[in-house]
Amino acid sequence: METPDRLKGIADAASALAGELSLERVLGRIVELARDVTGAQYAALGVLGEDGNISRFLTVGIDAETIELIGHYPTGKGVLGLLIREPRIIRLDDIREHPSSYGFPPNHPEMTTFLGAPVRSRGRIYGNLYLTEKPGGFDDEDEQLLMALSAQAGAAIDNALLSDQLQSVAVADERERMARELHDSVIQALFSTGMRLEAARPIVESDPERVRERIDETVDALDDAIRELRSAIFHLRPGHASDLGPSRGLVELAREHEVQALTRPELDLPSDLDARLSETYVPDVLAIAREALTNATKHARAGEVHIRGRFEGSRFVLEIRDDGVGFSPREPRAGRGVENMHERADSIGGTLSIDSTPGHGATVTLTLELADAAA
Repeated sequence: METPDRLKGIADAASALAGELSLERVLGRIVELARDVTGAQYAALGVLGEDGNISRFLTVGIDAETIELIGHYPTGKGVLGLLIREPRIIRLDDIREHPSSYGFPPNHPEMTTFLGAPVRSRGRIYGNLYLTEKPGGFDDEDEQLLMALSAQAGAAIDNALLSDQLQSVAVADERERMARELHDSVIQALFSTGMRLEAARPIVESDPERVRERIDETVDALDDAIRELRSAIFHLRPGHASDLGPSRGLVELAREHEVQALTRPELDLPSDLDARLSETYVPDVLAIAREALTNATKHARAGEVHIRGRFEGSRFVLEIRDDGVGFSPREPRAGRGVENMHERADSIGGTLSIDSTPGHGATVTLTLELADAAA
């Protein structure tokens, strides 16, 4: 590989690592890129454990069958151990002739030329990169390239570790939020239900009609509590609808509605929805759809819900219709749900209309002009 191409390889490597936050994928990409930019036949990354020995060993260039024949991965003896004890660039024309050479186990490929470099993360040695078997041997330029890649690798590992920590914090925060929410809603509702039944005990014989009313109220309260619990369990699942694209996102919202309302909405979506609806619209479109479905569950007491999407020229129209109790749009309503839907529609250049009359359900229609969207 000529020098300009190799420098481009380093730039491409930086770009590839910068956009990755999964630690597993980062480590795998580091090994692949190290081999690619240097032209080595074999590459490996030895991740160091708390005891200073190699705890993980990721390789590229050796097939799975050979790895199985070799058996255990190295732990840090020989030249690999030298790099652990003396974290610096090490370049050898023949690894077998070095005083620290420990030899290779049976079934191991023959290796002569060697280039190794430490990878630093958060002020300590995270692991070491090992490269072997480059035709003609490694040179000064290979050392410079590997040093640059090691620095990029360390930064990418830092980002991935930080991302993992932030996700852990987010999970902990979400669990705490859910615990508060369950305490304020479900647990309080169950406590109130228990008190209501307890109060009915003394009047079982004297006022059976009131007892029947209390039982009906209790059943309704328990149904609400069950819906809250099902919703909480649903939201513990990994991933978010907005990460899935418009089609799968709407399918996921339909499943969420089914969990809460025990009825599955009918879906009618165009086959080219994902291709034609720009991803910039997706979070707001799905948020509007979720609010409309929530209203159908909580307020409309709908038995049937239909979700229909269609393209009309350069416009996309999403329609959510239910057969619930309906309402008068002119009458004031508690909460900001409808207002939030209008604001979201405005924020993406769309319009929102709600058609409803008492006793005849409701239809929420979102219309988007897609002149600047993917056609």
